[in-house]
Amino acid sequence: MADIQDAEVAEAGRRSRRQQRRGADSTSALGGRYGNTVKKSVTLRESVVEQIEARTGSRGFSEFLDAAAERHLALLKAQEILSEHTARKGEFTDDELAEAQAAWRGE
Repeated sequence: MADIQDAEVAEAGRRSRRQQRRGADSTSALGGRYGNTVKKSVTLRESVVEQIEARTGSRGFSEFLDAAAERHLALLKAQEILSEHTARKGEFTDDELAEAQAAWRGE
């Protein structure tokens, strides 16, 4: 799964570079693989920025943050689903947890 996400991030970086070469206006909404993009200003710790740029270079920065935000949103959604389930059905039993852990390990 990580390989797929890495490939998607790499493709997004290539797409962004092509748009820059064509002279796309960086302040406008651009059509991307998953929809339009919007330019935003964010504040990050310097150490985080350095680590991201060490892995992506300056041109892959936005794609890295987009992919990270997408994964975080998926985790939040999963937590919401689990919370709703436990509110309706109660806590998971030890057997249910063991079954889920075995499935996670591919057993």
